[in-house]
Amino acid sequence: MPIKIIRQNHQEIIGRGTVLLSSPPAADQTEDFYAGHIVEDAALLSRAHAMIGKEWKRDLDPSALQGAQAEFEAGTQSFLEEHGVQCVITISGMNEPGIEIRANAMASRGETLELVRARLALDFDLTTSRERRGTSGRNLGYGVQTVLLALGPDERGFRKEALIASIADAVGLINAKLGSSERTGGTPD
Repeated sequence: MPIKIIRQNHQEIIGRGTVLLSSPPAADQTEDFYAGHIVEDAALLSRAHAMIGKEWKRDLDPSALQGAQAEFEAGTQSFLEEHGVQCVITISGMNEPGIEIRANAMASRGETLELVRARLALDFDLTTSRERRGTSGRNLGYGVQTVLLALGPDERGFRKEALIASIADAVGLINAKLGSSERTGGTPD
């Protein structure tokens, strides 16, 4: 059973495997509505690690949000080092329909991006983006394979359960590829 640690500006779920699911603190709640819940549910289903940023109100002091984001990034980097994480899947929201996938160079060169894309493509409309205003500022450079999923409103709402199952399946595929098949209890398929 994963362990949940509640910090001042974020929550950590200590699970198993080589994948960290992440939902950083964001200023725009309309785009990131339910992203933290999706990360938590997918982490619990897949027994993966997770970092979930606290939800912020729009009228909050911008310097407090920046401090929370800096704390989240530092906590994530520390978590990666402590738990041997090799892949980060960051989940956020967007106002457009569908799922947008971006990846850093490490994930693009390897099979990680293709594993995530292939699993999600079974049930969802996907787009691959070079740059988008809402996600271009998000950190894709943790020094490990990093994939960013920006979720549309239907995916975060009506199709949330199917999305959670698909992300959990993708985590299982990545763990199997990177050498830690926790979803199947450690036995090869």
